[in-house]
Amino acid sequence: MSNAEAAGVAAIAATYFLKPPVHALLARLDLAPDPDPVAHDVRTVAFLQAVGLDPVEALGVEAVAAAEAWTPDTAWVPFRDRMHRVVAARTAFS
Repeated sequence: MSNAEAAGVAAIAATYFLKPPVHALLARLDLAPDPDPVAHDVRTVAFLQAVGLDPVEALGVEAVAAAEAWTPDTAWVPFRDRMHRVVAARTAFS
């Protein structure tokens, strides 16, 4: 294994292990939406159906039913959109 391959594997492993705690921290700071455990199953079900496999065999009936009934949370507003509102309100009152 070359140094470049080892660096790539290390970067992938670090991303895999660091993403969940970093996402949870950003969610607590209100800079990212709360992690949604069903969203991963939605993507997995869509992928399995796209390649012609039965998602029930891989995930189970409960996970597939939850994924099919899932709707995205639209209550969270991205930070950049909140900042536009603050800037617009400041210029309106100036």
